Amino acid sequence: MNANQHQTHITAEMDAQHDVNKIIWLVAGLALNLIGILIAYIYQPPPPETRFFDKSDEFRLFYTEAYKSKARSIQLTYTLIGCIVPFGFVIIGWIMMFTYFAGSFLFFSNVWN
Repeated sequence: MNANQHQTHITAEMDAQHDVNKIIWLVAGLALNLIGILIAYIYQPPPPETRFFDKSDEFRLFYTEAYKSKARSIQLTYTLIGCIVPFGFVIIGWIMMFTYFAGSFLFFSNVWN
């Protein structure tokens, strides 16, 4: 990869980082779970055509490939986070319930002895 291709790759990744709406993919993970992950993996948003004015076909090729790859990565990351968050709340709830019942049990066992 030459210097121009490398710079194009970096620019495309930065643009994808800025363009992808992370909240939508987080909500997709929360609401759709595995279907949301599948959608995030399959859907690759194309870069805006306005970024290709006065650019070569080579630039368009490298930019589009890097943009779609980074966008997919971001979408998958936030969708996975959206899927994991509810499990974290369930685990915290179980821990709180266990400590509550364990504390109650220990309290009453000491009172009756």
